[in-house]
Amino acid sequence: MYKQAIVLLLAATSLAAGAVVAEAGGEIKVGVTLAPTSFDPIVGTSGGDAMSLYPLYDRLINFDPETLAPAPGLATAWTYTEPQVLTLTLREGVTFQDGTPFDAAAVKFNLDRAISLPKSTVKTDLGGINSVEVVSPREVKINLNKPDAALVLTLADRAGMMVSPAAVEKWGDAYGQHPVGTGPFNFVEYAPGDRMVVAKNANYWQKDQPSLDRITFRYFTDQQTATNALKARETDLQLNVPAADVAPLKAVSDLDVVSRASLLTEGCYFNFSREPFSNVVARQAIASAIDRQALSNLLTFGLAVPTSQVFPNGYWATDANLANPFPFDAAKAKALLAEAGHPNGLEIKGIAFQGTSEVRKAQIIQEQLKAVGVNMTLDVTDIPTAAKSFFTDKTYDMICSSWSGRPDPSQTAESLFSPKSFFNAGGYLAPGMDVALSEASSAQDPAKRAAAFGKVSALNQQYVIWLPLLSQPNNTAIYKNIHGLVPNFYGKIDVSFLSRD
Repeated sequence: MYKQAIVLLLAATSLAAGAVVAEAGGEIKVGVTLAPTSFDPIVGTSGGDAMSLYPLYDRLINFDPETLAPAPGLATAWTYTEPQVLTLTLREGVTFQDGTPFDAAAVKFNLDRAISLPKSTVKTDLGGINSVEVVSPREVKINLNKPDAALVLTLADRAGMMVSPAAVEKWGDAYGQHPVGTGPFNFVEYAPGDRMVVAKNANYWQKDQPSLDRITFRYFTDQQTATNALKARETDLQLNVPAADVAPLKAVSDLDVVSRASLLTEGCYFNFSREPFSNVVARQAIASAIDRQALSNLLTFGLAVPTSQVFPNGYWATDANLANPFPFDAAKAKALLAEAGHPNGLEIKGIAFQGTSEVRKAQIIQEQLKAVGVNMTLDVTDIPTAAKSFFTDKTYDMICSSWSGRPDPSQTAESLFSPKSFFNAGGYLAPGMDVALSEASSAQDPAKRAAAFGKVSALNQQYVIWLPLLSQPNNTAIYKNIHGLVPNFYGKIDVSFLSRD
């Protein structure tokens, strides 16, 4: 999409969305290594998009940064008035950046669009919705086809980011180049692969927010370039700092590195639509061939925790008693390859995202697979191209990339394991997974939900649908004159409400 995008002129955007030109000193520059795949929240394909989307879009539901419990957003209250009816009470006095009123009709427009748009990547998240009703300008009724305990926090993610109906109707398929939300900042310009600029929304509904006049996101494909820019004060903070850079950045004067546990998990996706990975035994061979601890040591200096589950240790959806059935075992990997019909080894096509750590991770895995007779070619490209090539066109066999997590664990489970999901390349359904997913999403009792997620994780391990490798901490490097950073367990930082000296 963005290969054809043009940089929008500030003056034109100001007229269209009421952008405010920043005063000197009211700007921060944010370094990011994950450029957005789309500014239309429901069609993006990278978990890293959220950090670029937050300034533009409020969500229906927010979440507590520590516990991820739901908190008021554009919806001030929510209740299951019946087991299959979720009712939202909406905030008053909110308008989109183009002046369009935010109301129940706008919510219905957004949810209907997210469900019906052919290229929507959140359809699976909203699969339990039968219909959306406007009860009054401030009340929305969501009718479900089954109980869905996950829906509230689902609306704290992409599906809950509200876009202006008028802007969508005006721009159609090109909406992603002209984003309009209710968020604290207006879109100004985007130079693909280089930068995005946003300016203060003078009509934002939160009193005295935002403090900043302007934010510039700088996108770097090379991690060293990003680090050099931070050290040179060309950026004020850097999001998602790789573990390898934590110690060197801590030594920089006036710079803090804030680390905390997160939902971010490194892992590998398979193309189930063809051999070899339509065969579960071949996938089990790959699982046995990868040495997670060695990967952590080489990639993160041991800071990342080896894992065989999609959720991190200590998280309520993680089964602490679940053992890994396919730990690193080179001999077993070779035996499984022979059982899968490849006694003399295997040739596969791999693809990786641009970025120093992404390429390094892929190369380490490439070498580990080679040691057991799996020769993986490796192409490197930008995120949108790689995502399309692997998940849509299915022209590669394997991609090893992080899963950034979602506010509710059912979003992760449905996205990775539902045959209808964009991220399930080939639509594979493991035996029993549909029942486990339903139990995990519908149970209201937390203990029953946790037990259901244990079943989901066990099935994933057995059938190697998505191969978890490392639980990663989230690291943010920030200069001490920038204030208001709120780390969260989700691992995606919102810079909208920072301030500076």
